[in-house]
Amino acid sequence: MKLAFDLRDFKIPVDRLAPQEVFRTRQKDLLSYRFYPARSENLVILYHGVGGDSRYLCSLASAITGAGFAQVVTPDFRCHGASLSASDNIAPNQLEIDLEELIIHLRMKYSVKNMTLAGHSLGGGFALRIAVSDVGQQFKRFVAIAPYLPESFHALTEDLGGWIIFDQNRDGFSVNYPEAFKTGEEKTHYSAEFIRAAVVPEDLLLRLHAGNTPLSLISGDRDEVVLGARHMEIFEGLAHPLLLAQGLNHLTVVSKPSIALSLFES
Repeated sequence: MKLAFDLRDFKIPVDRLAPQEVFRTRQKDLLSYRFYPARSENLVILYHGVGGDSRYLCSLASAITGAGFAQVVTPDFRCHGASLSASDNIAPNQLEIDLEELIIHLRMKYSVKNMTLAGHSLGGGFALRIAVSDVGQQFKRFVAIAPYLPESFHALTEDLGGWIIFDQNRDGFSVNYPEAFKTGEEKTHYSAEFIRAAVVPEDLLLRLHAGNTPLSLISGDRDEVVLGARHMEIFEGLAHPLLLAQGLNHLTVVSKPSIALSLFES
């Protein structure tokens, strides 16, 4: 299956890439993240999507810090980055536990006043999941960037840009990462357990409305994986601002962050 977007056009500005740091949770698991400093006590925790890890968020993270809006941490989900080889057959609340462990670690290491949770693609869906969970009470606001939503929300393109291929039972999926671009550091299959631990609950919209959750959302009108126009319908009245970015696709919405950057302004 051919990808609808060309990864040759996607470059990570390595001169701005923060080094990978690791920490050990109280459960003795080793997890990783990248820290982008700024002269601010605000902190943005920004999660990546499937296939890659925190590296590809470098442009957006450095733009946020460069504007002085906040410090930024880009975590690697469990089974990515330093824990790439770990099993992704995890408990339904494991990623929430990992986030809580990360917050404890960061508060011990850095000066943090207000926190924003953000994410792109599957990470955007995870940010929405946390927004309606008990863990979400620790955040001032949430930012979802081209968020991945379950099929029941009817917000996915027909072939997901050739990027995601569902397993036969449609519980797990593989990532169609071109062989020419593989380095051995990609995660190319996601178990049903991992996906269930990352995606939003079916009653997400009711919970967002009931909680009056401070949420901003952006999707590109040329996104090959998610339907940006459908996101505008789903989150109308729930997200402020709610932006359909003209001319941006699933990757350029974060690799060309001039529009997405406005969502992080204090």
